[in-house]
Amino acid sequence: MASRTDHMKQFMLIYDRDRDELIHQEFGQDVDAATTAYRAAEIEYHDQPQMNIVLVGADSLETVKVTHSTYFPGARKRMLDQIRQLSTL
Repeated sequence: MASRTDHMKQFMLIYDRDRDELIHQEFGQDVDAATTAYRAAEIEYHDQPQMNIVLVGADSLETVKVTHSTYFPGARKRMLDQIRQLSTL
């Protein structure tokens, strides 16, 4: 992961917990555009508590997939698999 903020990109993650579905958008390095889009999404989904909306700064989508893996499709299955593995120990 890059530690320099001048290489950071902005990613907005909108995750529907009920459907285990993610919509993500990359905003490049434009923090203002990303913040505006984040606020618009918060307003749009304000009455849908199953929706998680986060704005993440990272060097790449791959990094976001590691640091925020629960927002990506299959998270529920991965967590259940991990619990099953732990219960067999």
